[in-house]
Amino acid sequence: MLCPSCGHDNIEGMDRCDECMSPLMKLDVPRPDAAEGLERSVMEDDLSHLEQETTLTVTADCAALDVVRRMLEARSGCALVLEDGRLIGIFTEHDVLTKMTGVASRAEVSVREIMSPNPETLCESDSVAAALNRMSLGRYRHIPVLKSDGRYAVTSISNVLKYIARENW
Repeated sequence: MLCPSCGHDNIEGMDRCDECMSPLMKLDVPRPDAAEGLERSVMEDDLSHLEQETTLTVTADCAALDVVRRMLEARSGCALVLEDGRLIGIFTEHDVLTKMTGVASRAEVSVREIMSPNPETLCESDSVAAALNRMSLGRYRHIPVLKSDGRYAVTSISNVLKYIARENW
């Protein structure tokens, strides 16, 4: 990467120029105005551009097995756990596979015992790139999205992949 101040050729990823110590951090950050096609759309388009899947909402006291059945019927990979309209957790396929086996001997296990509490969320105005970043860093397949009307939706990695696949870049 060439330093704009002194012209020194630095190694990619350097925060400062080896020669003159000028900051280089902001030079390699992708910007929508410098990008085209898919790269630009992912950075500019907000989450309202993604196809939405069915959003299941449950209370923390629901029986986990009943919620699993509802998820199967809706072909959804998760359910949002709400209490007085406030998001307190997310109950996912991953929770079922990793946590239910430990409590399977009990007949009525509640969602509260198995859910992932206080999930990270995104806003509907966040970019598709922000969703990809958050999902990648957190290793999430589903992430709750707070819509402009105060309700919650769910964005999944499959929604993002469908968005990428449907456009002519």
